[in-house]
Amino acid sequence: MANPIKNFILWTHERGTWQYDVFCLLIVAFIFLTPKAWFEKRERLATQTARLIVKDQDFSLEKNEMQKRVRELSGNPNAEITDFHEKRDSSGETFYEIEIR
Repeated sequence: MANPIKNFILWTHERGTWQYDVFCLLIVAFIFLTPKAWFEKRERLATQTARLIVKDQDFSLEKNEMQKRVRELSGNPNAEITDFHEKRDSSGETFYEIEIR
């Protein structure tokens, strides 16, 4: 029993034999009968976000002003702020990490 399975997996059958034909038909059936959803990439459905690092002096808590500044810095006129975090570097200087989409 192991030998026919081994031959089938390793495709050791000669062209024109019924085993070769069955294997080819299985491949063609798989290609045409497989649902398209199995091969769709899920990454395209996710929203792409980017991070922007802004110095403390360039940051403003006023949302409209910050939105305008982020659009200027990112070069994207449709950029929207989704979240921001205050951080400090090794020298103690404050900066903000802004997530945009």
